[in-house]
Amino acid sequence: MALSSTDSDSLSGLAAGGDDDEEWFEAAAIAGAYTMLEYGGASSKKPRKIVVETKIQWVERTLRDSDACYHMFRMRRLVFHNLHELLVNKYGLKSSNEMCSKEALGIFLWMCGAPQSVRQAKDKFTHSLETISRMFNEVFECVNRLAADVIKLKDPTLFVVHDKLQEPKFWLHFKNCIGAIDGTHIPVIVPSSKQLVHIGRHEYCSQNVMAVCDFDMRFTFVVTGWPGSAHDTRIFLDSLVKHKDYFPHPPEEKYYLVDSRYPKKMDI
Repeated sequence: MALSSTDSDSLSGLAAGGDDDEEWFEAAAIAGAYTMLEYGGASSKKPRKIVVETKIQWVERTLRDSDACYHMFRMRRLVFHNLHELLVNKYGLKSSNEMCSKEALGIFLWMCGAPQSVRQAKDKFTHSLETISRMFNEVFECVNRLAADVIKLKDPTLFVVHDKLQEPKFWLHFKNCIGAIDGTHIPVIVPSSKQLVHIGRHEYCSQNVMAVCDFDMRFTFVVTGWPGSAHDTRIFLDSLVKHKDYFPHPPEEKYYLVDSRYPKKMDI
């Protein structure tokens, strides 16, 4: 629809005269309405329907995307499925009325990997705080039972030296070495009242985790819970007392590799 010549003349006259501003603005509004009807008017498109994704649907969609799976769950898709099957069949992971076991594992890994809080998980998965907390703890207990079967000595006697170290190029330097001990700083989120003690030499809040591993890169002993400011020596010496029955003490003439932050003892 276009403006007629009469309408155009009327508008020109109003603009030129300038005696009646009210008539001018009224005519301008009419012209604007004509323009809107001519070049767009009211949209005939229907509003886009927003599809709300359910909780398990997010987990399934993430598993289908290999990159998203690794970033969200910190593991590949096959590892996720194998871990889920193992926890269900051997370590007692079960579905509840509110959440299936696969979703529970997905939420657990998502919270641990980011890390994310219980409240953030509540907002994302629209479960209650009680449900999120309860299912997180249930998965955690199952993983703890799995850890007891995985984090252990391949050779309880610690007598056999790894095959790789028996090669001539390694034997001279690592004769009778059975593994290594070191600390690693894991970033953590703590209340403001505890932040200072958790800030170590890396200048961020962390836990100083001491780990013992063999030459297959298998963890054989792990100590957690120490704040980032704790020295490696303190953690090590405390572990020899508190966990003496579990610490993998090397037999005579065997030793662990350590760095300068550990005490120089004959057996390490």
